[in-house]
Amino acid sequence: MSTSAAPEIVEEVAPSVVRIAMPVPGLADGVNVHLVRGDGPLTLIDAATPMAGSLETLEAALATVGVRLDQVEQVLLTHHHFDHLGLAAEIAARSGASVAALATVGAVLADPGAHFANELAWGERHAARHAAPDELLDGTRGALAFMGGVRAGSVDRALAEGDVVAAGDLRLTVHERPGHSPTDLVFVDRDAGVAFVGDHLFHNAPIAPVLGSMFAPGTRPTALYLDGLERTAQLAGVRLMTGHGPALDDPAATLAERRGSLERRLTRTAAGLTAEPTATWDLGQRIWRNPSRGRLGLARLSIMLGALELLEDRGVAERVGDDDAVRWRRAS
Repeated sequence: MSTSAAPEIVEEVAPSVVRIAMPVPGLADGVNVHLVRGDGPLTLIDAATPMAGSLETLEAALATVGVRLDQVEQVLLTHHHFDHLGLAAEIAARSGASVAALATVGAVLADPGAHFANELAWGERHAARHAAPDELLDGTRGALAFMGGVRAGSVDRALAEGDVVAAGDLRLTVHERPGHSPTDLVFVDRDAGVAFVGDHLFHNAPIAPVLGSMFAPGTRPTALYLDGLERTAQLAGVRLMTGHGPALDDPAATLAERRGSLERRLTRTAAGLTAEPTATWDLGQRIWRNPSRGRLGLARLSIMLGALELLEDRGVAERVGDDDAVRWRRAS
């Protein structure tokens, strides 16, 4: 029997839905695993981080609401980031639960170590082409120790737009919402007034794709993100269960606040453009009030690139150079 303490937050957030805030290094809010109970399959939505003791912590949390891990029948994954799929294969092995996710997430889960190593290599090239310092990837390199703890597994059901999944008392419609990552899914039960949105939208999160174009080079991940957020904002009266932190009760208001922040960022970025071609990172250093490196610096690079691509779409910025050395200038 596990002697691990349950997480600090184990709370009912909707009828038949329990939020469990699991630990993640460096994130005060941790990462949420949602338990869905009822007449249908006992379901976990997302599967936490593969840290030492995490599985025991999850077991202890489930025990506080009278559930054993071996009773779990289904795991739904919102996207491929390791803090959300980390224990999926372990849970499936312990309980016999099926795992459902986007097909691309299935490819990640089949060989997590290889995928995350490829993602790091892509990130290194991504930083270089935008003249960002290589040290931005140090945090990702350090996280490889956790990523290496992700047990390989399989996705039993590949999900796609419009699919319906029974989970406890809910009937969840699947919607693809790429943006934060290329693999984002949200699960919506309008009748119950509940949606599970992973990292698509959560408190204090900027509109910033995380290596968003890795799986689909040449795409506009920020534009895709905005399109998806606009559709999510139409879920009036639906409570959004997020991947980090508390639920959101007014998605339209949250998006309006994010939109305002984005427009202010676009104004500052446009003002920083000149006729002289400038690298993405260097332009950010010119514009940001508090230039950052490390983990926050990588997020800042994603934010800056997204802003420049939106300005390019508006005819304000012009991309010059080649794919190995991207530069930006004010559009003539």
